[in-house]
Amino acid sequence: SWQRWPDVLIDFGPQLYIPWRITQGAVLYRDILYLPGGPCSQYFNALLFKLFGASFLTLTLANLAITAGIVLLIYRRFLAATDLLTATTIALAILLVFAFAQYETIGNYSYISPYCHEALHGLALSVLTVSVLTNWLQKHRLRSTIGAGFCVGLIFMTKPEIFLAASVVTLSAFIFAFRSRPKATVLKSLAAFLLSALLPLLGFLFYFHQTENWTTSARNVAFAFVPIIEPHLVKDAYYQWCLGLDQPGWHFGKMWLQFLALAAIVTFFAVLFRLKTDASWKRLLIVIATVTLLAASSAFSWNDSGRCLPLLSLSLLAIFLWKTRSHPLAPSEMFPFLWAAFGFALLAKLGFFSRIWHYGFILAMPAFVSGIYLLLWSLPEILERFGTRRRFFCMAFLLALAFGVFRLVNQTDYHYQHRNTPIAHGPDRIMAYDNISESDLSAGAGLGQAVEWMEKNTVAKTTLVVLPEGAMVNFLSRRINPTHYHGWSPPEIAAFGQAAMTKDFREHCPDYVMFVQRDALEYHLKDFGRQEQYGREVMTWILDNYEVIHQIGAEPFKTGRFGVQILKRKNGKGVP
Repeated sequence: SWQRWPDVLIDFGPQLYIPWRITQGAVLYRDILYLPGGPCSQYFNALLFKLFGASFLTLTLANLAITAGIVLLIYRRFLAATDLLTATTIALAILLVFAFAQYETIGNYSYISPYCHEALHGLALSVLTVSVLTNWLQKHRLRSTIGAGFCVGLIFMTKPEIFLAASVVTLSAFIFAFRSRPKATVLKSLAAFLLSALLPLLGFLFYFHQTENWTTSARNVAFAFVPIIEPHLVKDAYYQWCLGLDQPGWHFGKMWLQFLALAAIVTFFAVLFRLKTDASWKRLLIVIATVTLLAASSAFSWNDSGRCLPLLSLSLLAIFLWKTRSHPLAPSEMFPFLWAAFGFALLAKLGFFSRIWHYGFILAMPAFVSGIYLLLWSLPEILERFGTRRRFFCMAFLLALAFGVFRLVNQTDYHYQHRNTPIAHGPDRIMAYDNISESDLSAGAGLGQAVEWMEKNTVAKTTLVVLPEGAMVNFLSRRINPTHYHGWSPPEIAAFGQAAMTKDFREHCPDYVMFVQRDALEYHLKDFGRQEQYGREVMTWILDNYEVIHQIGAEPFKTGRFGVQILKRKNGKGVP
């Protein structure tokens, strides 16, 4: 998968362009408006660029290190709570199913090139938070709550859904503490938690106040929550699909169907492995049942395996709560319990459409891990009391899971095998999809040629806007976008207002404009510039004030085939 992770056109470009611009003195939300998340990740990446150079390789190595940290910490925690087999299975599942995955043509849903770094950093900070809160519940050290509070303060400036999940974990931990410890001690820890959570928020507040007033600075700190308070975004067709609100009944039915099917399989094997194997027909029955399970696992569409995760997470939480009726949870159970609460809360953004692909690469991973813990440790532990042979039960489900993971890895490998077209060079080198045919250009090849053209035919101070999306070109060519908006996607138009974006473009018109084919089918819209609500006004203004000087591939926004047009501003016309 080396260098084959990101999508060269969609989403990932701003993850390179914005921190690069920050290293040059730009202030986020003042000079560059950014919708997907808060300020924490972009400034962290800018720091990496400042220390190690602005390049795709810098982010790659940083994200590999973060991924390694996530996997190692989760592995060690589950090793302490379970056994080597369960902990190893969990670690391998994270790596093979989520960290390096690509289940569709659009990249950006892996830990090495996330569609927004706020998701990856928020997850990493949350893993650390759950671990530190577990330490606090087990060892009662005040410094643990201080560390957890600082992490949650940073999470607030990443993604709202991750902050919500981290808050649920924190609340769960303090509820348990109030039930088992003196209230004065817990209140002291709570005060330390809240004060430490404020520290990173105040740090960014004072930073933004250097150039903004207090109100704007506070808004910048909380900018991650803009999509939640913007009603147009919530009602957008794309987000309705993401939450499963377009077909809630169908998604809800699929969730229960998958859960009940899994429950029936668990029940059958729990009973089957209670049988003594003294008779040959019993041994034959076990072999036939296991082979049937493996065949079903091989035929099952594992992309769909995330459907039942909400109900699996609830089942695990119910088991933990049932245990607390007779005695407190054992210290080794604290982390799995808090992890299960975190995983269940993190599924909220997926709504009725729980899945391991797309946004599920971050949002479904903790619940998937909880599912493995349930089926390989917690449930076998209970069934063993009723006579089920635990080792056989675990091995049957482990083999079924191995078949599923193998199929998912093959699906990922299929996409990586078709990404052999290099874009840029040196530390910025990215491998994109190959051309479909000699006459049908791929997005990667087309953008690569566009970057080369900009580097050869324009000077370094040339300004460029790529429409509707293409900040990757700005970064790879090191050409600044003089406007406040790095992209004109439908969510950005809905959040920032098309009239304001058009006005800003006219006031800060660039030397060059690049039109890049990018369909908007997921938003139920036609190509950019063909509808009033999707860029027609700015398109008309550009065509009046710019002239086409170069074309790569097909003409954008006409046939649906990929192409790039480069337009240069007419002499003096359109200059404010």
